[in-house]
Amino acid sequence: MKAEKLLKYCQGKKGAYLDFPFGDDYAVVKIRTSSKRNGYIFAEFFVKDGEEKFTFSTSAEDAEFLRENIPDAVTRGWHCPPVQAKYKSTAVLSRLDDVLLEKLADVSYERAFSKLTAKEKSDL
Repeated sequence: MKAEKLLKYCQGKKGAYLDFPFGDDYAVVKIRTSSKRNGYIFAEFFVKDGEEKFTFSTSAEDAEFLRENIPDAVTRGWHCPPVQAKYKSTAVLSRLDDVLLEKLADVSYERAFSKLTAKEKSDL
């Protein structure tokens, strides 16, 4: 799957919007929150070493499973600080099938959505 297709899939989620807080070559998709907060990132897209990559969040157990079982496609979150590295992973888009990539995006979205307040959820 190309990054453009997965990016559009992520943007189609309830309350999702595109942002570039880390520069023009690093797209993130966030869930809209209240005006007092900056939104929750659930998908990150960038090119590194000539390959399109996608950073997402899962449970620590799922992250470990993915990294151990498909190490050529999923690694520890490329840019993540140690506190997030347990949950964030980076995938090489060309090495995973579309169904799995969409599932990973769904899981990451649900994790971010769960952090919203009840009011923020109802406002979406």
